[in-house]
Amino acid sequence: MTEECKVSVLCTAFNHENYIRDALEGFVSQKTDFPFEVLVNDDCSTDGTADVIREYAARYPDIIRPFYQEENLYSKIGMPALFAAVFYPNAHGKYFTLCEGDDYWSDPEKLQRQADFLDAHEDYTACVHNTMLHYCDASQPDAPLRPAGEGDRDVDFFTVIHGPSHSFHTSSIMARREYITDPPDFHYAAAEHGFTDYAIGLWLSLNGKIRFLDCVMSVYRIGSNSAAWSAKLDAHYAKLKEFIVGELAMMEKLLPHLDEAQSAAAREVMLERQYELYYIEGRVEELVRPPYDRIHRRKPLKTRLITRLKIMFPALHRAYRRRRGYEDY
Repeated sequence: MTEECKVSVLCTAFNHENYIRDALEGFVSQKTDFPFEVLVNDDCSTDGTADVIREYAARYPDIIRPFYQEENLYSKIGMPALFAAVFYPNAHGKYFTLCEGDDYWSDPEKLQRQADFLDAHEDYTACVHNTMLHYCDASQPDAPLRPAGEGDRDVDFFTVIHGPSHSFHTSSIMARREYITDPPDFHYAAAEHGFTDYAIGLWLSLNGKIRFLDCVMSVYRIGSNSAAWSAKLDAHYAKLKEFIVGELAMMEKLLPHLDEAQSAAAREVMLERQYELYYIEGRVEELVRPPYDRIHRRKPLKTRLITRLKIMFPALHRAYRRRRGYEDY
């Protein structure tokens, strides 16, 4: 692929044998009037993921550019360093798109529509779209991340600060490469706790406008494997706690980048996250004290009644938590 390449697709894969074919098929099915490339990194998978990638690389040598690792880089150096070592020096595109190997694109015009928009609107850092949520365990029916029918619109910082579920999924992002290759300090703070999508969205929103296209063009598989971040997050105490602690650490690094209004919004979200952390840690007495009491008053009556019972009967509450296997805070 030469320097005329307009879009670079960056795909990370690890033990995605059951899913990677859908991802690759979604890439090579794109209909564009410009050259694009797909950089796919197999991070030392122990299943047949690499074999599927080799098959597609042989069939589509002008599109698929594979990288096969002999050791798992993610566990050794982390995701930001992996991207810096593998993807950034080798990608030629003016725009970057992201898609993990267990997710996939469902619309063959995705790249064309997003690139056309960014070509015509230089004041936008990114163009995103709606995503279908697919629960691999069939625990819930498929549903779009954001309600359909609200129309194309801009997504700003004050939406993104509330989290990816309020804005857009990583598989929908097409961004100008300079905002991906030079991440800020709060991106690394998030990565230390196992996620980067939140930080990417925030950075894009701080550097310009983000356009949201009101159409589903990708699918996010939830719970594709037991190691996936999405795998029953709500059911795993340690994973959920780590995520909230990571969000708070990321936002502490984020604050110096913000103006007064943005900072106020971020601090309000931090207050909500701290409330959630106290809740899952079982520190229920903190929930009814300032400044968290005003958040608690907004909770459903059932939640408030259960909290009151936990405060009234602390020994029973501790016994329940021990039985559930929750660690002490």
